[in-house]
Amino acid sequence: METNNNPSFRDKPVNLDESGNRKWIRAQQPKGKWYNRRTIFAWFCVAFLVLAPIIKIHGNPLMLFDIANRKFSLFGNIVWAQDTFILALIMLVTVVFIVLFTVVFGRLFCGWACPQTIFLEMIFRRIEFLFEGNHRGSSSKQKEGFARTLTVIGKHASFVVVAILITNVFVMWFTGPEKLLQIITSPISENQLGFLFMFAISVFYYIVYAFLREQICTFFCPYGRLQGVLLDSKSISVIYDYKRGEPRGIKDGGDCINCGQCIAVCPTGIDIRNGTQLECINCTACIDECNTVMKKVKKPGNLIRFDSFHGIEKGIRSIANARTYAYSAVLFILIIVLGVTVSNRSSVDVSIERMPGTMCQMIDSVTVSNIYNVKIINKASSAKHITFKLVDIQGGVLQFTNDLSTLESNKAAESVLMIQLPKKMIKTRSTDLKIGVYENNELVTVNTINFIGPQN
Repeated sequence: METNNNPSFRDKPVNLDESGNRKWIRAQQPKGKWYNRRTIFAWFCVAFLVLAPIIKIHGNPLMLFDIANRKFSLFGNIVWAQDTFILALIMLVTVVFIVLFTVVFGRLFCGWACPQTIFLEMIFRRIEFLFEGNHRGSSSKQKEGFARTLTVIGKHASFVVVAILITNVFVMWFTGPEKLLQIITSPISENQLGFLFMFAISVFYYIVYAFLREQICTFFCPYGRLQGVLLDSKSISVIYDYKRGEPRGIKDGGDCINCGQCIAVCPTGIDIRNGTQLECINCTACIDECNTVMKKVKKPGNLIRFDSFHGIEKGIRSIANARTYAYSAVLFILIIVLGVTVSNRSSVDVSIERMPGTMCQMIDSVTVSNIYNVKIINKASSAKHITFKLVDIQGGVLQFTNDLSTLESNKAAESVLMIQLPKKMIKTRSTDLKIGVYENNELVTVNTINFIGPQN
């Protein structure tokens, strides 16, 4: 439903003028129950972002993406890079869930849980309010000269400090708190690359939150563009009840008095009365402000509310349609496949590969050896005591340069393996061997390798 008299409002983002130049959005600070709820939820999300790499479950971080060691801790469960199928399933489940969530609830994630929105609206915007006022006749506009300069310096200095703190939280998700503390406390000369990376990330965050701001949602984020193909008439989002509000104006009969306060508090500067727009992040600021105005003019609240186009038209809010059923079914199947895959995952992953550049070696006239690199990962939450044995050949000898009989939980180990076989047992130039990994005399996994014999 478009109620704007100028239908060209959809031709360009609201933060650009007719010449394509930037128009700064200086939103007022909203007040109301939805803003209070969003504040509480936002600080819960901030606490999760800060504490997730610190909190330990069974000795593992709640969340950690240790790319350097190619392992990921997801809610205390270790997933290794070797578990590519599981990682792919997790990503697929996440994508389908986001699609289903968007079909049902629109861009609720953007306004309530997106780190970009949380940091901008709950931290940087509040710092701006502290220094410059609430833009309802901002105190900063009344300042001149040196006072104005001090205000700008103080605001941007605070932005820099917060950007550095966010950078440290971001890095901690990939290094863990112990490694981050080591980087911070060590001299810059010992970790120049790490400090350069953190400096670049800090500059990036400062530019995003001090200058780009809502343009990240408008121009850079692809999620907003997905609304056009994901939302339908039954999707729940922040919507203006045009049937009740029109025609606008105090004397025109509709409940909307055309005060413009819903625009004043919008962090992306849109007019929600024009209908669903890609800039809308469902932050509910317009709901609170409109309810405040409705209370003052003694009219019913929720002129702007969480509803759907179908709900406005028919008076019945329903999310049931073919797409929600289809996406739900796909998500349910993927979750089952993921659960089965994780439950059937081997607790020990072994990789045995021939050492590059080597062939066979004659130990003596009757014994032939091959050399291999062995990498083994214990994916279980407890230590394992294992042995290696040749499965289908008797009389072979396995010699390791490092002891692999005891594997610590969620740890990887490497060694060089020399396999010696009697020459008389090698009938061909290339022989397939099966090496079994046993725990308490029970076969855990089997690897097939190629043993090269001498030329006849």
